[in-house]
Amino acid sequence: MTQVASANVDATSFAPNVTRRAWAWLVFSLSLVLVWIFTLSRAVPLRNGDRGVFVSMAERLAAGDTLYVDVWDNKEPLFFWTLSLGRLVSPGMDVVIEVAWIALASVAVFFIARSSRAGNFLAASAGFLATPLILTGATYHAGFSHLPSTAVFLGVAAAAITQRWLVAGALMPVLGLYKIITVPMGIAAVAVALVAIGGRRGLLRFIIGAFGLSALLGLLLAVRGELIGFLELVWSNIGYSQQPLSDAYQLPIWSHIEPVLVPGAVVSIAATALAVTVVRAPAGSPLRSLRLMTAWALGAALGITALTGLWEHHAQLFYGPAALAAALIAAALGQAKFPWPSGLFAVLLAGLVLGGGLSAREAVDSSLSAPTRWNDLFRLSEAAQDVRQFDPGLSYMRLGSNTDDSHAYGLRDYDFACYQFVQYFYDIPATLEYIPTCLPEADIVIVDNSLRERPGADNWNEYVRESERVLSEAFECSPTAYGRLCQRL
Repeated sequence: MTQVASANVDATSFAPNVTRRAWAWLVFSLSLVLVWIFTLSRAVPLRNGDRGVFVSMAERLAAGDTLYVDVWDNKEPLFFWTLSLGRLVSPGMDVVIEVAWIALASVAVFFIARSSRAGNFLAASAGFLATPLILTGATYHAGFSHLPSTAVFLGVAAAAITQRWLVAGALMPVLGLYKIITVPMGIAAVAVALVAIGGRRGLLRFIIGAFGLSALLGLLLAVRGELIGFLELVWSNIGYSQQPLSDAYQLPIWSHIEPVLVPGAVVSIAATALAVTVVRAPAGSPLRSLRLMTAWALGAALGITALTGLWEHHAQLFYGPAALAAALIAAALGQAKFPWPSGLFAVLLAGLVLGGGLSAREAVDSSLSAPTRWNDLFRLSEAAQDVRQFDPGLSYMRLGSNTDDSHAYGLRDYDFACYQFVQYFYDIPATLEYIPTCLPEADIVIVDNSLRERPGADNWNEYVRESERVLSEAFECSPTAYGRLCQRL
């Protein structure tokens, strides 16, 4: 009789636990579907401006051009290699690659949170719910180089916190070849983990991994003929980052910080700092290591911004520390035995805030415009359509700034002349002097409406005048919606 009564008690206590767990999984699954549908809508890039330049660079690499030799832009090689490999398959791979980076970052945050004893439910919430919302937050620009570098940075942090030192070291040169300015963040994260749990053995393995893969990637660049160009790019970008390009107040450091500190960036930074401040952990605990890692990564991001910040989209640099903060919050809730599904909603809310507080209008606009942006990826630009009227095998050149409408999509059967199809008023004089002398080598020239003089930009204005002189003497031009199309006489 006692055994029967005991069995009844066990059965009645077991049923509510099963129901509670089932509800938790149901809420998590529904949240997962909604978050990733929204993430997919955010991850479809636009075509114009900087993104158009990136696509055209990738198309030229897919056509067989050599990076930094036949064609140039100021982004790191792995970023362009990845895009070009996707372009060999389909323009739709732009979205697949973007979502893949978000997924890899989510996996990294999951392991970071779980290693910090968040528990599987809260770790999954931080990784697969909060992280996508953070990475596609208020300052997110789909298709830029910040997302892959953030994903690799989080991979470095995950490898370090789980004591996979060779992997952490190997990922460092990968991080640099996606976005070199994010390397200090990776070093900061690894340094915290090494001091806390790695020791000399961990440091040695990290160094072996970092130098080993650096040598292999350097050899690959050399074999492709891109190593010297990449080193020149690094030097060029140092000069670029110190130019007064925006309309910020020209004060030391502030001229870098002010253009980047848009409202979304301020919210993200403040939320990350608040998480670091509020969460407490005893010395030696995994939570303490993650807290210090988040703090040091945020400090590194602020330092990088103070030295190199120029544009609003540079605020995406803070999404790496923000994702670490999401893992930190999940771990803190787990150690506090926070109940489910309340913990899920707490982490989900944290993700929205850490992402900079995306407005409802932006969220709705992004969702509604996603099909249009997707279809636009497959559209031939007017410039490409005009060039394709000529025989394949001819060479072409483009004059104008970064209003590029992904013009090189559809032009792989044509050669490219003159190295740089996007010119800027802050380009070095040697570049602006070279292009007009090279123009007669092109059979066709796309002249964008942005090729016009600018007040106070003497080198640029001289370049515009010299280019127009060559066009008038050596080419016959016809007006178009985007500017002019010129054929060599």
